[in-house]
Amino acid sequence: MSSWAELGDRCWVRRYAEWDVNVGLVVGRDGALVVDTRATIAEAEELREHIRELTDVPVRWVVNTHAHFDHVAGNSVFTEAESYAHENIAELVAVDNTFAVAKVIDLGDRRVELLHLGNGHTDGDLVAVVPDVDVFFVGDLVEESAAPSYGEDSYPLEWPDTIDRVIGLLSATAKVVPGHGAVVDAEFVRDQAGDLGTVANTISGLHHGGTSLEAALAHTDDWPWPIEHLEQAVRRGYAVLGVPRRPTLPLLGPG
Repeated sequence: MSSWAELGDRCWVRRYAEWDVNVGLVVGRDGALVVDTRATIAEAEELREHIRELTDVPVRWVVNTHAHFDHVAGNSVFTEAESYAHENIAELVAVDNTFAVAKVIDLGDRRVELLHLGNGHTDGDLVAVVPDVDVFFVGDLVEESAAPSYGEDSYPLEWPDTIDRVIGLLSATAKVVPGHGAVVDAEFVRDQAGDLGTVANTISGLHHGGTSLEAALAHTDDWPWPIEHLEQAVRRGYAVLGVPRRPTLPLLGPG
């Protein structure tokens, strides 16, 4: 049975067995803010009841870290709340408020900062920062219980730079809440950033060397995770880089 874990003053996370997804709760003087709303209406209704274990203040704000169903399907349960997401997912998720780079939500006696630091897991990833307790809700930009998920809407070549920008915000004591799995620290994020960089560099290196897409998909060396997990990463990377040129040999001068 899942339970709330306190990350700091009036800031909690609850890790649910369904999809191993994390939900955040931040309470301020003027109301409560929820980060992600689970995968179904029934799950969100359960979440609403679980919130009452901690506070009776109304949920006035809902923040979606990205557009995938396991993070947004319960939005409509929170009828009194304004919903927030990055502008790139406005056509995928019904939200009231969107932003391009940064947005601040005032909870009365504290704030939550929403940041879009680049493309990665999707093009609509946001990081929700609770600065007074040094907590970062990063969605699926970081994964703890599995390898990062490269889907058909991922950006494998840009993801490492985006994570580097996240790392630039983290103190040594920062608490980072991934989309799935246990809460981690800055060191964990740096280690995962290295693996994300290895994936991007391997894709770019194979492409630069003239390796075909089919051969790249069969390549088993150099990856930090099994190639079966990285098929979409390779396909998405090659789609950006284009058809590789055949490698050329240098012309020999007169003998």
